[in-house]
This record gives sequence, structure tokens and C-alpha cells, in this order.
Amino acid sequence: MPVVVATTLAAAAAFAAFHVPLPLRRDGRWVLAEVGGRPARLLGIAYHLLLLPAVAALPAPAWAVAAGFAWMLLDTMLEGAQLAGATTDVKPLRDGVHVIAMAWLIPAGLTGGGVLAVAGTALALAFAARLALAARRAPAPVWLLRLNAALNVIWMVCVAVALR
Repeated sequence: MPVVVATTLAAAAAFAAFHVPLPLRRDGRWVLAEVGGRPARLLGIAYHLLLLPAVAALPAPAWAVAAGFAWMLLDTMLEGAQLAGATTDVKPLRDGVHVIAMAWLIPAGLTGGGVLAVAGTALALAFAARLALAARRAPAPVWLLRLNAALNVIWMVCVAVALR
């Protein structure tokens, strides 16, 4: 398996580890367990850094590749700031970074065609929906957050398949 495929699948696993809640039996009842705090920040850093080879390898216009690198590096910076104890709410900054993400997701997906085009465009549209809600100061519903997470994992798996 090429290294870029392995790092992309590892990124998908790291992302899923802190974005996909798992059912857990606690005190005689089922709850959804999510990774938070320091472990989530570390997984977030790993996820973004592990995707750098995929950004470089996936065919896309040079400006779109630059946007992909900007997304990975800026989100890594935000994760690092939170890990270091930043007290500022970085969610609005992350929503802004996801505008840059859309500038990579759509052209990289369309260049790849087929399922990759659908996955990239769907994830970009989900980011846009979250941004539209944030612009109205409305909280994103849980289903939209879960959809964003699922589409992100689907995107990474599609990228890994395209690069195999």
C-alpha cells in the first residue's frame, strides 16, 4: 500500500476517533462517548498532518492544492493553540478556515471525478451550511455536525481509494 494511502486512512481513523461517538454502557444505561480535551486536540493535529501527503498527491489545480495545504496547516495551528491553552473561542476561526477547505474540496473532487467529485462537493456544502448557520449566530444542529463528520470520513476514504 502506498504511503499516501496509508496516511490518508490513518487520518480518517484519527478523525473518526474524536468525531464519531461510540455507544458505551455506563451506570446501567447506554450513552454516547466522545473523545474531548487534550486527546481530541492531539488527534486533530495528527489528522491534519497525516492528510498533507494526500493534498500533495491528489490531482487538482495549483491554487486548489495551495488551499488544501492552507486548510491543513491553519486547522493544525488552531488545534495547537487549543492544546496550549488558548482561551479564545476558535470555532469562528475554524469556520473561516473551512471556506479555504471548500476551495480545495470541490476542484480536487471534480478533477478526480465520479464518487470523489460527489464526496468533495457534499463535504464542501456541509461546511457551507455550518458557516451559514454560524453567520446567523445559530448553533449547528447535532445532525449537521454528525453529517459533517461522516462526510469527512467518506471524503478521506474516497481520496485513499483514488490514490491507491
